[in-house]
Amino acid sequence: MAEFNTSQLDEIRSRIDLGELIQSYGVEVRRMGSGLKCRCPFHNEKTPSFMINVEKGLYHCFGCGAAGSAFTFVQQQEGLTFREAVHKLAKLTGVKLNERADPEEGRRARLYALMSEAAMFYHRCLGKASEAELARTYVAGRSLDSEIADKYMIGYAPKGMANMRKWAGKYGFGLDELEAAGIIKAPAGPGDSGYHRFSGRLMFPIADRQGRIVAFSGRQLVEDKRSGKYVNSPETVIFKKSRILYGFDKAAAAIARHPHREVIVCEGQIDCIRLQTSGFANSVASQGTAFTADHAAMLKRVADTALLCFDDDGAGHKATVRTATVLMAAGIPARVVSLTGGNDPDSFILRQGPDAFRQMLEDRAESIVAFQVRIERAKERNPDAIDAVNRVAKAVLGTIAASSNAVLKASLLAEAAKLLNIPVVALNEELSKLKVPPSAKPEGDYGDLAEVAEPPAELAPEPGRDAHGLVPPSKLEQVLMELLHANPGNERMALVIKGRLPAEIFESEFAVAFVDAWLKGGLDAFARGLKTKAELDWYAALELGDCPCGENTLAPEKQLQDLVRSLWVRYLERCRFNAADPRRQLEMQLAGKRLKTMPWPRLKEFIAGFRLDAMQGGQQ
Repeated sequence: MAEFNTSQLDEIRSRIDLGELIQSYGVEVRRMGSGLKCRCPFHNEKTPSFMINVEKGLYHCFGCGAAGSAFTFVQQQEGLTFREAVHKLAKLTGVKLNERADPEEGRRARLYALMSEAAMFYHRCLGKASEAELARTYVAGRSLDSEIADKYMIGYAPKGMANMRKWAGKYGFGLDELEAAGIIKAPAGPGDSGYHRFSGRLMFPIADRQGRIVAFSGRQLVEDKRSGKYVNSPETVIFKKSRILYGFDKAAAAIARHPHREVIVCEGQIDCIRLQTSGFANSVASQGTAFTADHAAMLKRVADTALLCFDDDGAGHKATVRTATVLMAAGIPARVVSLTGGNDPDSFILRQGPDAFRQMLEDRAESIVAFQVRIERAKERNPDAIDAVNRVAKAVLGTIAASSNAVLKASLLAEAAKLLNIPVVALNEELSKLKVPPSAKPEGDYGDLAEVAEPPAELAPEPGRDAHGLVPPSKLEQVLMELLHANPGNERMALVIKGRLPAEIFESEFAVAFVDAWLKGGLDAFARGLKTKAELDWYAALELGDCPCGENTLAPEKQLQDLVRSLWVRYLERCRFNAADPRRQLEMQLAGKRLKTMPWPRLKEFIAGFRLDAMQGGQQ
């Protein structure tokens, strides 16, 4: 992974006007005092609560909590990794990056160039080659006009190896490079001419998140049972199929700007093209491959919810449930739109128009539970029989168990109980017996995809960790850090903290380190030492300078006393939850109640006594 030094990042920040950058994404910004304000581009709101501090190059939404710098904003808007966002903004600002040497960089650069040239070659063949007449007829028959063909670089792969040899020679590429790119199978030896993998097929270039062509999907034009209807590129140095969604490069920004941050997931390239060119720019295609945790991680960066629109057949039904399961494990609720009568998004829109499809999304989208109950019941001869109900319930519970969101899980469970006419208590009991599937954790560097554990009815014993294993600061800890950040070097506040905020009462190690750095007067060094995107975002929210504590009429040290008390109450609640002995649970409960009303001078004594007992094994 690339490493950027602080001076490089600072140089990029200094050359960017954050307000102008955010406006370039279609966000209407207006001035408010010394800063800027707008409706949050990351969630749907009527009253603007998204604050932009142009001088510091930071933003913070007081509605959804989104916060960060120009790098973070581009990441969230376009679904990029931190490294990709840095490269994009470096190019925009003209900053030259000095990265750690990558031994594969030259090879990848050659493959990117080769794939780009190949896509243009195939596209020219579609328009001009005499042997591509059948392909042109097919494209016209699918109502893909020249403008669409140009935008998506639809092409035709000429037959045989001769044309590819000639093309490669003209552009200076060797046959070994064409093989490394997955375009040909090079000759194995004397008498073997090799073969063109996509010979005679209609070509759909596949791009990565940055819009670089990394693979192809070739569709059969003349039926040949010896070969598949579609042939896709094999995995290469620049193409990992589990990390690519067709159309995502064009859809990411539209997904992030959607009022509900919603993505439409369909199956095929033409379905995706039809959707995107018919007003549904937030659409991507799985291309018939298994939907993976990495796919979900990509979408998680820009999407809060998903609509699945797969084929209405057995294979499509299985793919729908499987995809919804992966999405829910990543914290993305999924609904389903079923197009009956043999329709897919392409055919439906061509026959009935975009408005009818939009109406379908609004009126006919059903939860994954409603969809699965309907599909599973249709398989049963007598769906109301006890054994049939048990089979349907078992299948549905397996899907619900995948959800990493406790609220969504409870909602789906209640819906399943209603549809199956089974008490929700009974379903919940069966659900508790199921082994919860692993969360959709990405394999690669896809940033801070949260692994949210299901909180118990009262209080989660362990706060959720992000993809780096970091526990995010709790709301109380955020307010505490904001107050401290706004009052550096305040000796009275330092006296309030000393001896009263031991590390064990915090949920986040970040908060522990922050408080320690504040007491030592070393916040600048603390900030320079932050490594992960999550840590940088947490600190960026503090640096924004819009601490809500400023609206409190109490002196800072008095506010701090209240926060110290609240943090201890929260800690005692966690201790009570984690205690196995009922007597210890009662002790913690009574201690918490005393703490809430105890005068401040006595609270100091209580804390000292509690910690001493804890070390001796008494309280805990």
